Amino acid sequence: MPNAQANGITIHYQTLGNPENPPMVLIMGLASQMVRWPEEFCQDLVDQNLYVIRFDNRDIGLSTQWNQAGKDEVAAITAKMFAGETVAPPYTLSDMARDVTGLMDHLGLEKAHICGLSMGGMIAQTTAINHPDRVLTLTSMQSSPSNPSDPSLPRTTPEATEKLLATPPLDRDGYIQHTVESFRVFATNSPLYDPECEARMAEDQFDRGLHPLGVARQFLAVSLGGDRLEKLSKLTMPALVVHGTADTLIPSAHGEATAKAIPGARLLLVEGMGHGMAFPSTWKDLAREIGRHTNSL
Repeated sequence: MPNAQANGITIHYQTLGNPENPPMVLIMGLASQMVRWPEEFCQDLVDQNLYVIRFDNRDIGLSTQWNQAGKDEVAAITAKMFAGETVAPPYTLSDMARDVTGLMDHLGLEKAHICGLSMGGMIAQTTAINHPDRVLTLTSMQSSPSNPSDPSLPRTTPEATEKLLATPPLDRDGYIQHTVESFRVFATNSPLYDPECEARMAEDQFDRGLHPLGVARQFLAVSLGGDRLEKLSKLTMPALVVHGTADTLIPSAHGEATAKAIPGARLLLVEGMGHGMAFPSTWKDLAREIGRHTNSL
């Protein structure tokens, strides 16, 4: 798979489908490599006549590791943040949005459909806010219009918070088991959750390489990302907001608030879907809904 030099970093990416079709850029979430967009789901999007691009965000997978902020600095920023002090992250969601447009520049794409999940949804929203001329449509999945501490929105459940903040084991079997059980909690143990699917994604991610400090820096970008509600209200491109009713990491009220903020946005609530992509029974329907959305132009 190729690399792009964009926004001062290296971005590892993959394209699927016919490059003559409308492009869709997929942006993954916190601690998640591009392999968490399952190839089967990507193919479902290709079947909707989309040219699909998935990539590793900065600080994850095979893209650039942002080592300018080391362990001690990240620990200090995190401690000050939890103490309520005003601090700046090593990089921001706006920086990560520029990674998206930089990848588009590398691929020669003036405009693209943008779809992001969780933190990726926040990056997608930020891309639409900061670079509206580059975005054909916006799809925000399992995401939020604000930061995790926003008192107006439901918080992550205590059980999900415990899993989110736990340090994953660094051995392969332990990492996979921890990931499978974490996402089971993030899905309220929904019957739609497929642990074997999650295990395969965790295996792929582990084998491509872990970078815990990068995850910590991404966490700071999310936690210090601020409130986007007012800026979302100024968007004019078509928007689709997708959320699962069983999501304990980012409760569905966050998706409802996102859709309410964006003029004309369509909200799709999926009964029994939790956080992440380990819900293969939903993939074809999701792809059809996204295809309906992107073909509405």
